[in-house]
Amino acid sequence: MEQVKPRRKELFVFIWGVLIWGGSTALAITFFDWYTTHQIAAPHKIVVRFVLFMATGILMGLLLWNRLEALDRKKLTRTGDIVRFVLFISLMLGLVYALWAMTRH
Repeated sequence: MEQVKPRRKELFVFIWGVLIWGGSTALAITFFDWYTTHQIAAPHKIVVRFVLFMATGILMGLLLWNRLEALDRKKLTRTGDIVRFVLFISLMLGLVYALWAMTRH
């Protein structure tokens, strides 16, 4: 039997929209809620939050896909790769610092 590979667009929307945007936004809001109230929200509220943001992530992923298509998918230069990598590392370090700051009292 021949395996059917998912189309690139679907995989892109799932990874960037649903997981990265929707999942990380819901997780960040959950952590912020926990930090401000010092209590974990009810499980059904957390599940609803993740479902809503991940569903909205589908739209965000499609918008991002369309934006990339509009740019004619031009290849990044070496400098562009380095800038994106540095930006990604900076954002991740900021997130780690924010989580560390929330957990210490």
